[in-house]
Amino acid sequence: MTRKVISQLLLVVTVLFFFNSCRTDETMQEEKRTEREKIEAFIRFESNLITQKSTQKNNSEYISYHKPFKEIIQAFMNKNPAFAQKFQKEVGDIYFDLRSLTYGETSKVIVYPIMKDDKVNAFIIGVINPQRDWVNFTVAKDDTPEVQRIISKFQNFYNSASVTSRGGREEEQPIEEVVIIVDSPGPVTFPYVDHNGFGGGMSGGGPEFSGGGSGSSNHSQNQSNQNLCERSKNMLQKDDVKSKIKELKDHAPKGGEIGVKFKVDGTPSETITGGAHSVNFGDKTGYAGGYHNHTTSGIPMLSPPDIDQLLGFARAQPTHDALNVKNAYMGMVAPNGMHYVAIFDGNYQDALKNFSQQEIDNQIADYIKIESELTDIGRSGNTYINSNGTINNLGVEKLFFETLRNMGLEGKVRLQRIENNDTVIKNIDLDGNNTPTPTTC
Repeated sequence: MTRKVISQLLLVVTVLFFFNSCRTDETMQEEKRTEREKIEAFIRFESNLITQKSTQKNNSEYISYHKPFKEIIQAFMNKNPAFAQKFQKEVGDIYFDLRSLTYGETSKVIVYPIMKDDKVNAFIIGVINPQRDWVNFTVAKDDTPEVQRIISKFQNFYNSASVTSRGGREEEQPIEEVVIIVDSPGPVTFPYVDHNGFGGGMSGGGPEFSGGGSGSSNHSQNQSNQNLCERSKNMLQKDDVKSKIKELKDHAPKGGEIGVKFKVDGTPSETITGGAHSVNFGDKTGYAGGYHNHTTSGIPMLSPPDIDQLLGFARAQPTHDALNVKNAYMGMVAPNGMHYVAIFDGNYQDALKNFSQQEIDNQIADYIKIESELTDIGRSGNTYINSNGTINNLGVEKLFFETLRNMGLEGKVRLQRIENNDTVIKNIDLDGNNTPTPTTC
């Protein structure tokens, strides 16, 4: 895929001193059902800007977003030393003292050179979206003229006496308008994970950094039913998992939602208290997936926000193996006994799909509308309802696959139905008529 990043004007800043970034502890605030978690490094930074502007006169219109970008990168590297070591070995060190100016009106973009043996080996482009709930880092490292031109510019400034002397103040130097083109089967991105202190939006990336692709093309895009069955059986047999799922089931009829995260080996987190119809799983680093309950007044199937959080778990998986992304899952138990697990089955690029708050709201509206149509006897007959008029398994499974299609995730997520006190697992797939069909493990 050809990826283009177009900048109207890049200005290189040679920084002759280090910025000291200091994080403070944040308390996770309960959010409404559809609200995406903001990236606190940027929210805090912009809040401080508002305070400063109210107390200062003649403020410059230009504002550097170097501090929050640097804070996020350094915190991620500190939290993931194995990845940091791999990145340093294969790409180099991100050189924060030399960078482009921040550009963009609503979205903000910044570029840092990556050094290896005193040479600019590549550069990393950071982008934060207007909603401040998603950030992406892309490493550009190839032989295309556009990329090499920027590398050369950074190298020239790095070699200048003003940079190497480590003294003085910031200097700015213009770079002509550029189009950066990275040719690869898929964009190569720096993995940023969902974090309680940083936000729910994020980016993910493949296991390589050279521009050679995501590394997943040599593997099947779909896990076999047998692999899915064995993995779920092994997980559901673990005592800690059984205990937490029982806790969710016991809580479901009482109202309100709670949740729990699980590591790959089944180790659970502490129980997470949610709201009336939502659970914010927060920091997903180190966890493969999550489980939560729905309530008596809720629809007994994974919702668009649940699927969005599944993508968050997928992006949070370690990147040294392209298949790790398929460890991600999201489980749900309902008061009526329904128990479903959605398992991510795409690649890292698929997990990067990002939804704005308005898009999530629209998806929820569609989700509710589809459920209403499925349970309307005049429209759908008795196909999707129980004898008491409530939606049945076929109905919620139809709802789930329609929701995946609406979200552009068709074929990227698998579904399992868990029955008989969690002892029977069924893989749910669409047949040739797009009808959900169960296959017992």
